[in-house]
Amino acid sequence: MSSARHLGLAFGPDQAVAARGDQEVLMDATHPKPAAVVRPGRAWLLSNDTAHVAQIETELGAEGWRVDLRLRSLQHLLLHLHCEASPPDVLVCGLQFDDGDAFGLMRLLTHDPLAPALFIVLQQQQRVVLKSVLAMAGACNLKVAGCAERPLATGQIAQALRSYRVAVPARAPAAATELTAEALRSMLKHDRLQVWLQPQLRVDSREVMGVQARLHGVAEDGTQVLPARLLPALRRHGLLEAATLALMRQTCGFLAECVQEGLPLIGSIKASMHSLSDPDFCIELQRIVQASKVDPAWITIEISESDAAGDLPTVIENTARCRLLGFNLCIADFGTAYSSLTQLAQLPLSELKFDRSLVESIDADTTRRTIVASCAGLARGLGLRVVADGVETAAELRALQAAGCTEVQGNLLTPPMSMDAMRQWLRGLDGLRVPLGKRRTTSPC
Repeated sequence: MSSARHLGLAFGPDQAVAARGDQEVLMDATHPKPAAVVRPGRAWLLSNDTAHVAQIETELGAEGWRVDLRLRSLQHLLLHLHCEASPPDVLVCGLQFDDGDAFGLMRLLTHDPLAPALFIVLQQQQRVVLKSVLAMAGACNLKVAGCAERPLATGQIAQALRSYRVAVPARAPAAATELTAEALRSMLKHDRLQVWLQPQLRVDSREVMGVQARLHGVAEDGTQVLPARLLPALRRHGLLEAATLALMRQTCGFLAECVQEGLPLIGSIKASMHSLSDPDFCIELQRIVQASKVDPAWITIEISESDAAGDLPTVIENTARCRLLGFNLCIADFGTAYSSLTQLAQLPLSELKFDRSLVESIDADTTRRTIVASCAGLARGLGLRVVADGVETAAELRALQAAGCTEVQGNLLTPPMSMDAMRQWLRGLDGLRVPLGKRRTTSPC
């Protein structure tokens, strides 16, 4: 198991929490969770090793698990999954079966909402494909309950699954109603699209050098509409450009006020390639910064990596237009698409921002550290700032600094907060320097 731990595998909820024990935070970012009841776990076993299966069944039974089926072939498993009214919570299996392998199984279960979580038991010589197994599960939207390497210690699987029980919320939250065009226009008209900000930290000096701006909505009843729900609705109803301009106005106003208080900051906002393809939209961005008396060099326009991977002449035209207007330009969410580094080198970029998917647990993942260090070195060689998004632990921060990232943002500093709360937070710093390691117990919001 020690070798599997070195590869960065999460064994279960308890171990995943323990792995973040050295976290240094400025506030407690946890949120209350609804009360839940835990029901007994149900497991199926898929293996052609009879003695091995009997051992696992006995040990799981001692922990309260109900083992309903012991299977030898992929075909029989699929038949039972199709016929059973209620699938198991966990499927314990190896990588190879009598009639197939775990990769074929995951392909067949792709995006199945009723698919069981997988607990993988592998031979020592199969360790080389473990990361591929986890990547395949993620690509297929399947849960992995854990992993163990043979020969197994007594009770090893049962212990790893001890806290893996399916928690059923005592009261399921009501599904959010779809945001209508009328509701969104009302938010725009009555200034109920609000900017929330998250600070960006310069790694070497621990100094806040900028803020990332995000749009939140406020419904008529006063409840918050988070970006994950708001932005797709704005895009669907053709209102994303208007909302982005509202985001720019508020952000520029915030930056201008900060400068007056002696707090010089850069502001980052996201814009779609579709928006940037409209010259009128870009001209309006320029008008906003001029009216706010903000230098356009204080604004970084972020585009997603997937946008940057599009038609090269179109991408160059739209990004170069932003730079001609004086704005900085960032490729955000780097690591979520398949952009060519050669293509990125042809764009007039000023910044590259790694996505949380590459940042998470980077301290425990050699492959991620190698990828980030290589890309960061290339980016710095192109004269770009290198930012890591979604940093949550001090260990991640140390690993990212060692990999060559120049700036970071994430809940390690503070979660996103309103503009008023951000002003108060910044005023409380000494020269914009963040005293990492000092724990806060209350939110500034």
